[in-house]
Amino acid sequence: MKKLLLVIIGLALLGLGGYRQFAGVGVSAADQARCEQQVRAQSGTDAEALALLLPKCSDVGMVAMMDAQASGDDAQAAARRISEASQGDLTAHLFDWAMIGAGLVALAAAAVMNRRRA
Repeated sequence: MKKLLLVIIGLALLGLGGYRQFAGVGVSAADQARCEQQVRAQSGTDAEALALLLPKCSDVGMVAMMDAQASGDDAQAAARRISEASQGDLTAHLFDWAMIGAGLVALAAAAVMNRRRA
């Protein structure tokens, strides 16, 4: 019974952590669209700049930087905004990896329990 519970918990943690880490998006669609609009407004018709900057709008730091530029923030305020966005993103990634690790530990514990009984 304990082994089955560990397997269920392990698979749930592994699945949820993996989904959040690999399928979850860190930037909302609205934030990404706003960033892309700001990049297009600043870059104009410069194809090289657009090709370089538009894909980066899926990064929370880039969104924060573009929002800071649009707001007219000074360098310190912009740096603070980017830092806060990146720190929140890092915390989310650490939480996701902790869930994946806990899931793997639970599955390993169930495997060890299974070998001891055999």
